[in-house]
Amino acid sequence: MSEGRWELIDYNPETGLQKWMDYDPDKDEILISYKQDDAAIQAILDRNKEAQADPFDRRSDMWHAAHIPAVVMFEWLTKHGVDFYNPDHKDGVKRLLNDPEYRYLRFNHFVM
Repeated sequence: MSEGRWELIDYNPETGLQKWMDYDPDKDEILISYKQDDAAIQAILDRNKEAQADPFDRRSDMWHAAHIPAVVMFEWLTKHGVDFYNPDHKDGVKRLLNDPEYRYLRFNHFVM
């Protein structure tokens, strides 16, 4: 994003996700861009790594599987065609969470 034209219109301090807007008068289009703060991403990944070291109780009714930064959700959508929020894509989400490439997103080491 170039300085000056883009306007920050939303920011979530917990996730570090920023939403930016610009207007292209030549095309009469509003442009939206997202950026996630690197420090917030690292905090999420560090928390995941710490959780992986905690004992895992298989007797629990529910298990926290992962915490996924928004930037990774966008990567999944563009690179793999998997929309995290689409219930029809749950098998793709499971496949990606079980993929060693994305092991840093997991809270615990169980196969989904």
